[in-house]
Amino acid sequence: MSTSFHPQTDGQTERMNRNIGQILRTAVRPDQKDWIEKIDMVEFAINSSVSATTGYAPFELNNGYMPRMMKEFRNAETMSKGIKEFAARALQNVAAAHDAIIEARTFQTFYSNQKREEEFKLNKGDLVYLSTKNLNLPKNRTRKLCPKYIGPYKVSEANPDKSTYSLELPMALQERRIHPTFHASLLKPHYPSSDSAFPNRLQPEPYDFGVTEDHEWFVDEIIGHRWKGKKIEYEVRWSLGDTTWETHTNCNQLAALDRYLELKGVTDYSKLPRRN
Repeated sequence: MSTSFHPQTDGQTERMNRNIGQILRTAVRPDQKDWIEKIDMVEFAINSSVSATTGYAPFELNNGYMPRMMKEFRNAETMSKGIKEFAARALQNVAAAHDAIIEARTFQTFYSNQKREEEFKLNKGDLVYLSTKNLNLPKNRTRKLCPKYIGPYKVSEANPDKSTYSLELPMALQERRIHPTFHASLLKPHYPSSDSAFPNRLQPEPYDFGVTEDHEWFVDEIIGHRWKGKKIEYEVRWSLGDTTWETHTNCNQLAALDRYLELKGVTDYSKLPRRN
């Protein structure tokens, strides 16, 4: 089954899309204005290339023969092999390609399953840890320093047949619009510690995801300004103590700007000094 962040149903198409991009990058000019002239030749090259999986080119499987780039003068004594022979060869190519695909899938499945482990079974109400691999983490945080797993969270709905489980996510993740259903590969079961072996052991605190991006911050004061040509920026101190440089468009409706202009002894921002 294919789920979000776990696509395993159409890898051949993704591979072909990458090949097409590589071919076009080498054929198109740097200004990219001649790509329309290269499409036909790129399409012909792809359809005439032999697949490593099937052993045939798409032209052979669709049309039964391999077209030539240039026409040749044939000997008049050369006779056609006939429609029946042509159809038999085309059907034989399709059958051989079908067998080659099955053989390739068998080998791919064998080597892929060697890296897989038996999937654990979870029930409704169990506690699991959630991987942070695909989570939208707060800005200005390095993913390498973030915990690999967070939780534990309770399983609200279990679908072991599809290898998907729904979790009761905390409000911090719900505000970030994280979908509560995850693939089993992103979960780890929680095994509670023994109270006798680890007495008075405290549970880890929930991971702090910070505030959402649409959260409104309050401006404490404007502490400076700078000119960039004809445009001005203000150094804004926020309520949490952070300072950032903001444009006049973002600050022209702030009461803090009125206080700053009054402190500088001017009534309009255009009269602010070019140097502090």
